[in-house]
Amino acid sequence: MKSETLQRSAAALCVTGDVPNALSLDLAQLEALPHHALGPIDIACMTGRPVAHVDRYAGVRLTDVLDATGLAQLHRSELKRCIVVASGRDGYQALFSWCELYNSPIGAQALILFERNGEPLDDHLGPLALISAADTHLGPRHLRHLDGLAVRRL
Repeated sequence: MKSETLQRSAAALCVTGDVPNALSLDLAQLEALPHHALGPIDIACMTGRPVAHVDRYAGVRLTDVLDATGLAQLHRSELKRCIVVASGRDGYQALFSWCELYNSPIGAQALILFERNGEPLDDHLGPLALISAADTHLGPRHLRHLDGLAVRRL
């Protein structure tokens, strides 16, 4: 439990790249954003093999974090060329386009997670994780130990 408390207190998410205001948000700042929940939810890899069943995940929308950077200030033609690269401490990455986050059902269910079944995330997932729950297969964009978001214009 002590390592979990230290891990949660050290949690930080850096948002960098082509945004008006780069951010570094700690867990308390993320928890101050509007909360959203998912579940029950079954997570499967690309092959369809079950990976996990979760009764409830809670966190904040990826779009709310991006909005906090002032991303919406960019001209619409620039926004349509933006991608978001989410990175975990293990080097795993998940990609999103601005269009799918802001112009499809995916955005409402792309969450930065900090709770699983009413408890803080475990050491396996890290203090922060990411899931794109509107995807057909949830495994490929279920990212553990989330520590960075980078916005890039193509």
